[in-house]
Amino acid sequence: MKSGKCLALFILLFAVVLAIPKEANAVVDLRLNYGLLVSNTNLDALCTACGGSVPSIVPTYGLGADVVVNLPIPLMPGIGLRYEDMGLTTSGNGIDIKESYTRTSLLLNYHIIDTLIYLGPIVTWGLSHSTSLKATENGTVKADYTGGSQTSFSLGLEGGAHLAGFIVGGEIGYMDFRWKDARDSTGNNSTQDINMSGTYLKLAVGYSF
Repeated sequence: MKSGKCLALFILLFAVVLAIPKEANAVVDLRLNYGLLVSNTNLDALCTACGGSVPSIVPTYGLGADVVVNLPIPLMPGIGLRYEDMGLTTSGNGIDIKESYTRTSLLLNYHIIDTLIYLGPIVTWGLSHSTSLKATENGTVKADYTGGSQTSFSLGLEGGAHLAGFIVGGEIGYMDFRWKDARDSTGNNSTQDINMSGTYLKLAVGYSF
């Protein structure tokens, strides 16, 4: 996983936010998160050239960062950006599957409860994606999907606690994540619509300014 790249982005977001003048009483949340996406993708359909039984899919996992601006306006949701760097590796019967993606999304959240603890809905909408899925059998690449048109959105519930400015929380929800017309570059020029949708979980730590 490219955790160093994700951490560097989090530090960059921190520096940018500090450099931007904010309205009085506006609050900026900076958060680092670790997450899982549990998909039901059919890997057999993605590696028809594999001779053996394709292993079952496992959850993608990885790090991410959020920056959220909360303006002092009644009923105004928090508005921000989310970056995720996720991947999976699964093996069996001489077949190795490696999948990875990055995702940058618009983030909206609203805290129904917002005291020492917070609770409320959170929505993201994918703005930019990079995706890759490769299947190797006994050292030979059998499928290598990249490109296409990716779309994603998520709807979840987040909750946690504010502790002297520090944030500790979690998030659970559903992500709709589709890779349309992903092209296999191994020579057959076939395309597949890959559905990576499923339930996601995140744990987050951060700080409010």
